[in-house]
Amino acid sequence: MSRNRIRLLNRPRLLASLAATVGVTTVAACGSNQPVKLAASASPSAAAKSPTAAPTATPPPPTPKPTIVAGATYTSPAIIQVENLNAARPQSGLSSADVVYEYSAEGGISRFSAIYYHQPAGQVGPVRSARLISPVLIREYGGVLIYSGSSGYVFSRMQTWATPRFEETSAGGDMFRISSRYAPHNLYTDGGRVDDLVRRAARPAVSYSLWARSASAAGGTPVAGFTVPVSPSERPVWTWNAAAGGWQRSEPDTGVFTDADTGKPEVAPTVIVMQVPANLNKDDIEDGCCTPGWEYFLTGSGPAQFFVNGTGYTGTWTGTEYAPPQFTLAGGAPAPIAAGAVWIEVVPTGNAAATR
Repeated sequence: MSRNRIRLLNRPRLLASLAATVGVTTVAACGSNQPVKLAASASPSAAAKSPTAAPTATPPPPTPKPTIVAGATYTSPAIIQVENLNAARPQSGLSSADVVYEYSAEGGISRFSAIYYHQPAGQVGPVRSARLISPVLIREYGGVLIYSGSSGYVFSRMQTWATPRFEETSAGGDMFRISSRYAPHNLYTDGGRVDDLVRRAARPAVSYSLWARSASAAGGTPVAGFTVPVSPSERPVWTWNAAAGGWQRSEPDTGVFTDADTGKPEVAPTVIVMQVPANLNKDDIEDGCCTPGWEYFLTGSGPAQFFVNGTGYTGTWTGTEYAPPQFTLAGGAPAPIAAGAVWIEVVPTGNAAATR
């Protein structure tokens, strides 16, 4: 749920005619209390002697189309804000992501930050607003943020941190509105446009390597499924699907979670639940909006659960400011992380996933 306001500008009334006067006439400016001065009109006789041709409007230059490079890979990732209000489902492009973070935005609704190290296969969206966690993830992963707007507080933080980012205006033709959904759930991008934004950002190549991959480790417990307490109202259910090779997601209110691009259920080979220090930041709220936004602290360490290959493990996450988190088991060995997409569920400390 976005806290951005949509301002409707009143259409200025046409000035049908101005009386011929000598001197200066003033009218009120649209959206301003200050008068706007209009140049004095020429007398009829003077106008007849020296007619002036109406100026010809110059059309704006067309928005350049992005150059699509099929199968492009990125040395620094794109991080796209995707909403999870039920009106936004089914979303597009989450099944193409390499890493997906989920967390509570405000009012119990969750939001996704989808991370791509390669060009998405199709559309991605609905694209929605940044949250306090967004610039934190940009710092950790060294990427560029693609989003639709933010609260004033989040905007101020991104300005202070010089967060590389594109929103609808600065993205230009690299974001678009679809006609099959109502605003604000209709802002999208796609693979070629994401590729164009990554090139435009010109971020340096990242120096880290993502996690080593392994589908098993010692000390796990068989798990048929689990429920993640993202918020009191957002509790996604993940169920092991051996035939699909991963955990299949469903929502309590809308059922099986599918990708609109593929029409297939969302399946993640690895799901990680990070319990992190968190609080509601009273400064992160728009006038007239609902509740403060959640702030999550991703540096330091804390409890984690790892779900891989039908098995659950417990361990620890460790995070620093400029690198992705690392995950270890209770004995210090690296946590198992299977090949393919990794979903990271961020919850406040003390809110472990319930297994079955």
